[in-house]
Amino acid sequence: MTSARDTKRDYSEPAYAKFQDRRACPFYRVNIDHRLAAETRELLEVYSKVSPERQSEHIHQIRDQAFDIRAYPCIGLGSWLTPQLRRLPIYPEILQRVKDGAFTMDVGTFIGHDLRRLVFDGAPSERLYGVDIVSHFKVGYDFFRDRETFKGHFIEADFLSDDSSELTALKAKVDVIIISQVLHQWDWDHQVSASVRLVAFSKSGTLVVGNQIGNVSAQEIALKDSLEVGQWRHNPESFARMWTVVGEATQTRWETQAWLRTFPEMGWDASDASWMEDGVRVIEFVARRVA
Repeated sequence: MTSARDTKRDYSEPAYAKFQDRRACPFYRVNIDHRLAAETRELLEVYSKVSPERQSEHIHQIRDQAFDIRAYPCIGLGSWLTPQLRRLPIYPEILQRVKDGAFTMDVGTFIGHDLRRLVFDGAPSERLYGVDIVSHFKVGYDFFRDRETFKGHFIEADFLSDDSSELTALKAKVDVIIISQVLHQWDWDHQVSASVRLVAFSKSGTLVVGNQIGNVSAQEIALKDSLEVGQWRHNPESFARMWTVVGEATQTRWETQAWLRTFPEMGWDASDASWMEDGVRVIEFVARRVA
């Protein structure tokens, strides 16, 4: 599906995201019921008032609407239904910061599922900002049924661009930057450039947190079949090295922590990685600005 916006400029995202025939797509699962973790069922029932017997229909309807907007693997596989931010080892610190009024920016927010989890766990929504290159925001409101109660802000913008005045207003103000399943779409140089852009929104003490596809062996790979795009797979050592480079480029200093997880450890299916290279993992990470 091509929108009018797509014809105006090249976005900072891979071409395969623009459209995939569901019937032939290697990262689309017809049934994603098994993705509904207990925490997500609770969120839907208590926060969104979707009864247990309606949840299967609800998630499939929303997933297909979202996939038709952008054909990303995490959408087609339903991996967004498994809590990710909440499982980070430092989630209690993140949640406390947000409860205390931290400005929080979720880059690649998709339907804003991590932001809703923070709110469900007791954080106020007024200083939450969701940023994405294309809007899934209406789909998110439909999924969570909270258009009248969620007071967070959504910005449709490419965070690598200076086109958005709303984004520009957040520079040097953000306390927590969430960026999951975004950076891995680029090679090393472009990940460095993207991380440099993130630094512009940070200040002393800012946390950059999230996850992305990594590998036991840090390397650049080309995805199989029609997805011939170069992507850098991090392990904890290469992730730390990248933030050293980013710090030198921005005259800042960062400390990192990172953890490699298997797909089953993330609550996903091992078969979800069948179209990827050997040694593939998920890398969860924290980069903390210390100077």
